[in-house]
Amino acid sequence: MNESFESDVPKLTARVKAGGCAAKLGSAELQSILARVPVIQSPQLIAGIEGFEDAAVYKISDDLAIVETIDFFPPLVDDPFLFGQIAAANALSDVYAMGAKPILALNVLCFPTCDYPMSVLEEILKGGASKVEESGASLAGGHSIQTTDPVYGLAVTGLVHPDKVLTNSGARAGDVLVLTKKIGSGVSLLGLKGEELQPSSQIELFESLTALNDKACSIALGYHVNGMTDITGFGLAGHLLEMARSSKLVVELDIDRVPFFPQAAELAGQGFVPAGTYGNRQSFSEFITYIKDVNLELQDLIFDPQTSGGLLMALSDRDAEHLLRELDAAGIVAASIGRMLEPESEAGHLFVV
Repeated sequence: MNESFESDVPKLTARVKAGGCAAKLGSAELQSILARVPVIQSPQLIAGIEGFEDAAVYKISDDLAIVETIDFFPPLVDDPFLFGQIAAANALSDVYAMGAKPILALNVLCFPTCDYPMSVLEEILKGGASKVEESGASLAGGHSIQTTDPVYGLAVTGLVHPDKVLTNSGARAGDVLVLTKKIGSGVSLLGLKGEELQPSSQIELFESLTALNDKACSIALGYHVNGMTDITGFGLAGHLLEMARSSKLVVELDIDRVPFFPQAAELAGQGFVPAGTYGNRQSFSEFITYIKDVNLELQDLIFDPQTSGGLLMALSDRDAEHLLRELDAAGIVAASIGRMLEPESEAGHLFVV
């Protein structure tokens, strides 16, 4: 957009209370509601709502299952093309987190045509289409409605062998936890909105937010991965706890090994903390024990809602060592951040060391 055009158009984030995955409902609230909603089961449903999986998996035959997901959110950046890219990468990630390959995507679009020119809508859709094309999937239409605020995302279908589905419930005691992508995107985006994020930090943030998890998934599938999920709106702590509960284990997180975005701790210390962080803290704090002193900034960052985050994989020591080498050789940010352990009493707990 040229400067004169920009001056006449409100910023995409101008009225947004929470953008990206920070706009998600809190885990505790969501579980309370879903507990009262009937669950319709099927023998063909391999993964559904019960385990808070990243996507649903439905068995078609002995050697074919479909993976189905939908993800959408309000703008987290003002550039419409970039917004489209981030939203699409985020939605596609749920398919990769199940060890599947995306084949088909549909646009999910809410747009206030009275407030923005159609050229803004066009750029959002072009940004999303660019990521779908990069994934190798087909974009086959979608659905749109008029709303007061922009919202965009995708419904995505993928394919996987029924015996090769990866879930957050498959981790085993002793497994090493490997994380791809850095943590702190929610804090960083709020710092960006407050004009405190440096240009170099912006570049690294946007490269991460728009990066597909396809290569990391493909490399991981060369090893015996026991469990996998992606890190999104419930933050690192929330998704670690989901894996622990589903696998009936506990997690030991080495906070010093977690890779954070540049300036993230500094910005958190300055108060650039999304509201979703406090929602995550409220939902998960009672299940977390800090073995050593962890400053408030780092605590905020493990609760920070992530958008288009990385993959979290549980696998043996030996496989984790080789996987990390291969990910590094491919230029993919990755780190060993902790371990799954047998519970001494109750499963589903996170110990931060």
